[in-house]
Amino acid sequence: MTEHQRGRKRRSIKTNNASSSATVSDVARLAHVSTATVSRALNTPDVVRLEVRERIAAAVEKLGYIPNDSARALRQNQTRLIGVVVPTLSYALYADFFASLQGTLAQDGYFALLTTSDYDLHSEAEHAIKLIRQGAQGLVLVGRLREKRLANFLAASGIPHVSTYVTDPTDNENIIGFDNARAIREAVEHLVSLGHRRIAMLSGVTTKQNDRAIARVNGFRIATQIHQLPSESWIAEAPYTIEGGRLALRAILARGLEPTALVCGSDMLAIGALQECKARGIHVPRDISIVGFDDLEIAAHLDPPLSTVEVPSVEMGKAAGEHIIALCSRAPAPEKTIFETRLVIRKTTAKPRSREIITQRASRRRTPSDLLVFSSS
Repeated sequence: MTEHQRGRKRRSIKTNNASSSATVSDVARLAHVSTATVSRALNTPDVVRLEVRERIAAAVEKLGYIPNDSARALRQNQTRLIGVVVPTLSYALYADFFASLQGTLAQDGYFALLTTSDYDLHSEAEHAIKLIRQGAQGLVLVGRLREKRLANFLAASGIPHVSTYVTDPTDNENIIGFDNARAIREAVEHLVSLGHRRIAMLSGVTTKQNDRAIARVNGFRIATQIHQLPSESWIAEAPYTIEGGRLALRAILARGLEPTALVCGSDMLAIGALQECKARGIHVPRDISIVGFDDLEIAAHLDPPLSTVEVPSVEMGKAAGEHIIALCSRAPAPEKTIFETRLVIRKTTAKPRSREIITQRASRRRTPSDLLVFSSS
């Protein structure tokens, strides 16, 4: 090999396993700038022209480059920090998950760095990459769908990470979750077994690429197709809040539909539907049956107690903690951990009554807000 060839080999830029190999010089060569400019762009970006910052940012993401101090700590396995990004902490489900995860990490001397994304993939990418650059050895994320920028960064950097609350038939590597579509199908099956044929779904918002919400809508569509029931106009989307549940039910009724049962993508949507029914004089379950999703603690204490799908958040938090520790310490880890959900039958589901009774009660006390229509997805 000639000296020229050896020089070219030394200057080559590797994009695989970059968390242990990419340097500031690699970034500078790829972005066609000096190492000093890279340093300024990362530490004092305001002094660097936008076009140059963008080239450097693209090189950093392509290489999965991590600044020296963090990279050194990662190589020596010294930080024992795990980044955790969940959609929200205002929902008790994720609070329970994080508490279990954090406790599991602490038992092995790891510490969780928590942030929230508000169900936004761009925000998730921003937080996840920042956590890594601040020294996180691994990541625990919710869902499988990623903004392309984060997906590329994780692939290039080789940072250990696990995905939770989902399954993926095409690739279940490092998955800690459950089958969202199957869980909804089982809820629909329960309602069909009671005799319901007009079943509507109150779904979380799918347009933000929430793969859990998307899977639940798909599960509803599959179940209704199996039983030859209508589905497309019988789906209303809203945020996972009580008010969202009220608005989604209003949207269904404003379409002139007469459901005898509702299957909801979360307990918060179901609670909102219960409140809307109460305001309209619709009796649950005599006039309409409702099934929630998550089995929050409050579900058993509502009036009437809510039938719902139990999600094993505490167990998933523990398993996610054990899995990410194994990945970070290069210990053997299962490819995936799939949990089962359980349909909990309480007092909000019963056999359907006649169409005329539902129509009479649903028409009471309508307001202009009843005309709000959400996407039928």
